[in-house]
Amino acid sequence: MSLAYLADLSQLLAEVFLEPDADLGDDLREVLAQLQAEGGSPELLAPLARMTGAGLDLAAQPVEYARLFRHALTTDTVHLFESAQARGHLMAPAVIGPLQAIYDEADIAVDEDLATPPDHLGLELACLSYLLGQVVEGDLADRATFVALAQRLLREHLEPFTAAVAEQLPQVAAQPYYLGAAELAVALVAEASKALVDL
Repeated sequence: MSLAYLADLSQLLAEVFLEPDADLGDDLREVLAQLQAEGGSPELLAPLARMTGAGLDLAAQPVEYARLFRHALTTDTVHLFESAQARGHLMAPAVIGPLQAIYDEADIAVDEDLATPPDHLGLELACLSYLLGQVVEGDLADRATFVALAQRLLREHLEPFTAAVAEQLPQVAAQPYYLGAAELAVALVAEASKALVDL
């Protein structure tokens, strides 16, 4: 699987987890068709197909997002912040410091108007998309730096983070759309890690 496709997929997943009211159905179908044509792995294709086939209607999607990730009424909330997953509270310095170092080294600034901590899963996936894009299209002199940053982000942050979210969602009876998104994130992390090693 090419890094360019993985970068696009990472950006799409970033939008899934950042924008609960986004209409991504056409984008998901387009990426699914591209991955099928490219011979994508079953680990990527199966959850992507599940998301595409079980997409929530646009009125139900933000309601399900809020139930799962913001304020669950009858189940545990599945936190989309790495600090909450790893340390049990927001903005944990042990998480934010190393993550911010990756952002700084890549010269990425999180938009202050966004009012979302930098360890949100969607922002980390957007960062991965940017780093993979720089590996593919950036200056060759900087390629090794971006490979190393992407590997750090994957190994130290996204690998344990996506695994935790994917493990928790079935326990709170998540709809197939978000179950598929979490499974796809885990598969994406594995594929990107492998692709970067194979460079």
